[in-house]
Amino acid sequence: MNQSIALAVVLVLIASVLFAIASVIQHHAVGDAAAPQEGEKLSGKQLLAVIRNPRWLGGLLLTGVGAVIQVGALLLAPVTVVQPLGVLAVPWTMLLAARVQRRRVSSEGWTAVALTVAGTAAFAWVAISYAAPEPVLNESTLIIGTLAGLGIAALLALVGSRGPLAWKCLAWSSAAAVIYGAESGVVKAIGGYVATRPWVDSPTFWVLALSIPVGAVLAGMWIQQGYASGPAETVVGALNAAAPVAGVAYGIAVLGEGSALTPAAGVLMLGFAAVAIWGVVLLSRIHPVGAGH
Repeated sequence: MNQSIALAVVLVLIASVLFAIASVIQHHAVGDAAAPQEGEKLSGKQLLAVIRNPRWLGGLLLTGVGAVIQVGALLLAPVTVVQPLGVLAVPWTMLLAARVQRRRVSSEGWTAVALTVAGTAAFAWVAISYAAPEPVLNESTLIIGTLAGLGIAALLALVGSRGPLAWKCLAWSSAAAVIYGAESGVVKAIGGYVATRPWVDSPTFWVLALSIPVGAVLAGMWIQQGYASGPAETVVGALNAAAPVAGVAYGIAVLGEGSALTPAAGVLMLGFAAVAIWGVVLLSRIHPVGAGH
């Protein structure tokens, strides 16, 4: 592991702690400010009440600091290295939520967390081993890949809005996760674009740049819907298992970071991703929907 990647890993570890603290704060702020009914989507009025809540704003500030730190990590290492390590926010969130609610973490909870962390860590290990040093910036591929990520996220949000009660929290959170995963690749692409070619007059650059605030607003709203539908552990678990898969998929399909990937390594990554996602599914089943409010 070279020096840049090692520093990126340290930065991601710091960011994961900040994201965990922010998620617990915001989860409780949603319950306090909006008091959503079980399984119901937050209305515009309830969302407005949430974003005016001082505790929620404090969580937003921590999220922003963590995001800046993670951007720094992305500038030092490939998306396929940085994105999966954010899964460490899952155990931090589990411990913090248990302490705030004055309850013990169940053995089933620890099993789910272990599957999520182990699957994502193994996924990251394979990604790190085969990561390409520099992204490949193909303009049409960048546009198509970014729009495809937004489309997949919108379909998951539709499931969160219209789907079965038991899947709402997981679907809302996964929708946000797909955006965050893809946007980590977009940030990487923008950095490479600025460093290697004229960008001021480039339509591709501005489409990518515009996708970041649009995606951030959508993901932010969908995360609050996730908090309203279930526990913080499920939201953070989904964010930190699905986002790495989305980020690595974007890195491989759009940025060419899988150029050194072998078929055997690809199969291993799919297997480890399945383990991580199954861990998140277990997390969503352990806690009753709406728990923690």
